Amino acid sequence: RSDFRSHPRSLKFFLKELHEICELLEAPLIERSYRDGYGSHMLHHFVQLLPNIKDHAELPPAGENLPRKGWLVLTTLLTLAQVPWEFKYNSLLHKVCNCRTLFPGSDGCAAPFLGERMGTGTGWGGAAVTLPKALTSTQRAALEAKVHMLHRSERHFPIRLVELSNSLRARILDFAAQVPSFVEDFLAIPELTLPPSRVSSGRQLWERFTLQVMSEVSVLDRSYALFERLYLSVISKLIGDAVEPILGMTGPSGTLVHAPLDPFREVQTAVICQRLGLMKRQVHFGGPHHLVHFDPDLLVKAHRVVQMGTYAEVCSLAERLLEKFKALCRVLVDIKVEHIRPELRDNPELRTAVVELEAVWAECQFLLQQDSLDFVRQLLDFLRASSISDSLKWMLRLALEGQARGEVSEEEQKQARTTLFDTLPTLVYLDEVRDDIALESQGKSLGTCCRFRELFCPKDDRHHTLRRDFAKFDDQRYSKFRAFLLGDNSVLADENLDSASERGQLKYFGMLHKQLREIAAFPPDDPQVVLRVATALDDDFVDSGCQADVVVREAKRKRLANEARARWVCVQRIAQAVEPQLFPCERPDVAGAKLQQIFHRTRRKSAVSNSFGAQRRRS
Repeated sequence: RSDFRSHPRSLKFFLKELHEICELLEAPLIERSYRDGYGSHMLHHFVQLLPNIKDHAELPPAGENLPRKGWLVLTTLLTLAQVPWEFKYNSLLHKVCNCRTLFPGSDGCAAPFLGERMGTGTGWGGAAVTLPKALTSTQRAALEAKVHMLHRSERHFPIRLVELSNSLRARILDFAAQVPSFVEDFLAIPELTLPPSRVSSGRQLWERFTLQVMSEVSVLDRSYALFERLYLSVISKLIGDAVEPILGMTGPSGTLVHAPLDPFREVQTAVICQRLGLMKRQVHFGGPHHLVHFDPDLLVKAHRVVQMGTYAEVCSLAERLLEKFKALCRVLVDIKVEHIRPELRDNPELRTAVVELEAVWAECQFLLQQDSLDFVRQLLDFLRASSISDSLKWMLRLALEGQARGEVSEEEQKQARTTLFDTLPTLVYLDEVRDDIALESQGKSLGTCCRFRELFCPKDDRHHTLRRDFAKFDDQRYSKFRAFLLGDNSVLADENLDSASERGQLKYFGMLHKQLREIAAFPPDDPQVVLRVATALDDDFVDSGCQADVVVREAKRKRLANEARARWVCVQRIAQAVEPQLFPCERPDVAGAKLQQIFHRTRRKSAVSNSFGAQRRRS
């Protein structure tokens, strides 16, 4: 029946009866030994990509091997339904090759699925494609970049797959069209109970009938076997490649779980981290982070932190990292091959394990460094010793807690983030520069007084320019500039700003502040967004060898800036967790703080006036 979609079981009965007739006639059908080794579970996974025919495929139960005889309903459906052969697994698009359309004049395939090589030539970048020779260097570079991007996102089925499918479809329809004539010829054969004169004629008709049927069945069977052999190998590789990232980690994971004293434990850990990163390049499991680099040294640092001890909050973070990594290994060991879904993010246990590991890995990669832990201590000392108001410290807490405080307005939230990412970094940097200048003037070693600059700032010559400018500041000018950074212009307002020197100084402070922000401050944003941006997969930074050097350098600069900003957020979280009492939980009394500032300003003015009067009396 041509309307198999309306009567799906008719195709099953047709193939079943055809097989029985072939057995009755002892037709020499091709043995389906090529089906050995193909489990039915892969076809069950494959038909999930075909919603129009998945309910009519009539597959053997999952876990069983395919039969060595007969015709599969799925094979016939694939041809009759004219499946487009375009599927997507784990962000990788699989489709029939169209490279000769994309690259006119080229030979071969840029992203071969089965590794077949069409045409001659050395190809490029591991792809079996030969670009035309009559190209300029610019045209060749553009085409090579296009080939590389195609190879990263697509895999191409051989064109022969569609050709064999179309050929089989034509054979099936042609055979089905001849069935009525076969029935007429069969009914025209006389019975053996007739007189002997007609029996001889009947046998000739029978032999002619069987010969014609077997000839047509033989042609159909040959075309069927060619298509089925190819598409089974395609599906096997399609499903196998999809689940290979998991299978490649089960062995090393089993060693870590069941053999904790294995001498090659570090090697097994490195293999898991490497393959986990490769899997994450293709699969996004839906968490807030999208890490693609898992450095096994981070696990070594976590072990060291737990053994040696540091801040309790950091030790707890390191323990969570080790536990989540072990949990992922246990999931990889317990998972059954036939139960793995090729779309890897659809495996709930695996998805949960990876997302939870990413959440703690994203923070640990910025914190579990000796320089970062030392800077936490430096930051806390700075906040204790400096004259930073409680209002500013409350803003720091508010910036990290975010929407947890429902009574906070959007304007206050914006101001808090500016304090976290702009005001505090510039103050810390300024303090480091001041200490650096003081130590050098005393002839002492600089030591590690510039941790902020090493951890969070770009490496360029602007540091030397700023340091040279600040080296000219005396204590009074430094205090004025620091007050200017905090938004307190009272120091300058108390003076006579009508003079050209004072107006010039204010303008100079503004210019210096701009330079300071460019090198020390971060763009304000939601701290959660900052971490997500720093741990997102940046396609621009993946150097294919085709991008211009300026593009690669800019992508690297952007990545380092995002990582520095994320490290700043992580350090702030630990600092507030270590000494929560240093950061007010409630909004300080702003009115009282302003009255206190006015009181100190009035006392300063009185002291200046009394000193001036005493000088006049002495004179």
